[in-house]
Amino acid sequence: MDPFLSAVGGAPNDHSAVHIVGIGGSATRGMASLLQCQGVRVSGSDQDAAMRDWFSEKGIAFHCDHAAGNIPAGVTTVVHSRAVGQDNPEIIEAQRRGIPVYAYSEYLGRLGIGKKTIAVSGTHGKTSTTALLLSVFLEADQDPSLIAGGDIQQLEAGWRHGEGDHFLVEACEFQRAFLDIKPEAAIITNIDLDHPEIYRNRSEVVETFRDFISGFPRQSVVICSPEIRSELGGREDLRWVTCGRTEDCDVRIIHESGQAYSTVEWELEKSVHLKAKLQVPGDHSVENATKVVALCHAIGISPEHIQSGLEKFQGVARRFESREVLQGTHWIEDYAHHPQEVEATLRTAQSLFSENKIHALFQPHQAGRLSAFMDGFSKSFEGMDAVFLLPIYSVRENISDFPEDLLDQLRAKIEEQGVHCKILDFDTAPGFLAGTLSEGDVLVSLGAGNVDQIGTRTREIARGVIPS
Repeated sequence: MDPFLSAVGGAPNDHSAVHIVGIGGSATRGMASLLQCQGVRVSGSDQDAAMRDWFSEKGIAFHCDHAAGNIPAGVTTVVHSRAVGQDNPEIIEAQRRGIPVYAYSEYLGRLGIGKKTIAVSGTHGKTSTTALLLSVFLEADQDPSLIAGGDIQQLEAGWRHGEGDHFLVEACEFQRAFLDIKPEAAIITNIDLDHPEIYRNRSEVVETFRDFISGFPRQSVVICSPEIRSELGGREDLRWVTCGRTEDCDVRIIHESGQAYSTVEWELEKSVHLKAKLQVPGDHSVENATKVVALCHAIGISPEHIQSGLEKFQGVARRFESREVLQGTHWIEDYAHHPQEVEATLRTAQSLFSENKIHALFQPHQAGRLSAFMDGFSKSFEGMDAVFLLPIYSVRENISDFPEDLLDQLRAKIEEQGVHCKILDFDTAPGFLAGTLSEGDVLVSLGAGNVDQIGTRTREIARGVIPS
C-alpha cells in the first residue's frame, strides 16, 4: 500500500474511495490529484461549474452543486474544504451513512504521517515560498511530494507525488486550519491580519501561530524573522533559525544588487556564504528566498544545490505572472488580495517599468476584507496612472451584511490621492480595456477571484478573436 494511504490508518480499503466536498479550490484539487495518483477513486463537488472540464479530463467524477446524492456508492471517506459548513447536504449524508468525515487540513495532516512534513505558513507568500522550496529540493534530488495553493510553473500543477521522504505543504491560518499539521520543519513567512471574519486583530493571529508551533515535535526546525521569533517565544526545544537583513540573524543578507531582479548574497554561517541571481522580481521575492535558504541549509542541503534551485525557479501562476505583450501592452496577473500584497506587487511593477504608464485592475476579494482594510487598499494604489475596480468577489460571507457603496467608497478614497479611478462592470470591462490601453502601457490585474478571466477576454478582443 502507498505510504500516504497507510499513514491515514485503518484497513487497506478504508481510503480507497474519497469524496471531496469543495473540490474546486487549488489545494483540494491538489489533494484529489495526489490521491488519484496513488490509486484512490476520487469524486467531488463544488459550485464552480468552470472546473467541470478540468475534472473530466482527469477522470474525476464531478458535480457542480451540493446534494446528498452526489456521494457515490462505495465511498469510504469524505473530505471537505474549510469553506464548507457542517450543514452541507453531503456532509449530513456522509454522517447518516456512517462515512468518516475529515476537514481538508485534518486529512492533510494525516497524509503527512510517515513523511517528513515541511510546512510553509504565514500570511503572505506561502505559495511562492513553497514552490521555491520545491525547486531547491528537486535540484538536490530529494523527490518530494507536495500540495500547494496555486499552480507552480515547473509542474504546471499545484501538486506532486514523489518517492522521497519529504512532504511539502502550505499551512494556512484561516479558521486555525494549520493546527492539524505537525511538521518536522516550518517556515513562517510573516504574520499579519488577513481574515477579519476570523480574527479581531493581529494579536489573535499571533496567538494562533503560538498554538501552531506548540504542536511541533521536539527539535523541529522553525524559520522566521527575529521579530517573529520574539513574538512567538517559548519552545526552547525547537531549532529556531532567524533570517533577514539585521546583524542578529542566523542567516543574513549581506549584499543585494539589482533593481527588480536581485542578486543576493547570504551569510549562512561564519565563512559560509551563498550567492544567487533570482529570476522572480520584487523585495518580497528576496524575503521568500531568504527563508528557503535558511531552511534548506538547516536540514543539510548543500549551498550548491540551494543556489541552483533558486536560480532555476520561474515562479507561480498568478504571482506577478507576465502573461504576454499584446499590441505593445504588457499584461501582468497577480493573486494579491491584501493591501500589503497589492502594494508590493505594484511597487515591483514600478521598478520594472519605470518609464511606462501603469494601470491597476483590482477585484476586491471579500466585502469584509475590503471594509476592514479600506484605508490600506486605497493607499496601496498611490502612484498609479489609473485604477479600474471590478465588483467585489464575495465568498463565505453574506454581502448584504455590508454597505452597498463599499466599492464607491474605495473609488473615492483612491481619487483623493489624485489617481484616476473608475468602476467597471464585469461583462463590459474587457471591451473598455481593449479600447483604452495604449502601446507601452502596463496593466496589472490584482485579486484572488476570477479577475484573470477579464485579462483573457480583453486579449481575445485585442486579437479580434471575439467582438468587443
